[in-house]
Amino acid sequence: MAKQKTFQNLQILQAAKVTAKEQLLERYDDVVEHYINIIEMVAKANDENHFEAMRRIQSKTDMADDPAKKIVFAAALMEIVEEKNLAV
Repeated sequence: MAKQKTFQNLQILQAAKVTAKEQLLERYDDVVEHYINIIEMVAKANDENHFEAMRRIQSKTDMADDPAKKIVFAAALMEIVEEKNLAV
């Protein structure tokens, strides 16, 4: 069951990444890099993984309240997952 949930979460993050790329076009890399940096700073500051850092950002701040920012945060998280776990 946990693997199924993980797979579903990755599908959601991937869909957000596709949406962000469609909306941001050539600005995607620059915009998402800023969000990646935020997630990584929160993870490092709290000695936690990136998913926990994203949960912290959502619960402790209003940074991800805007629907457009939620998409970009999700895209940034997927970029981190791909870089750290899915690179071949």
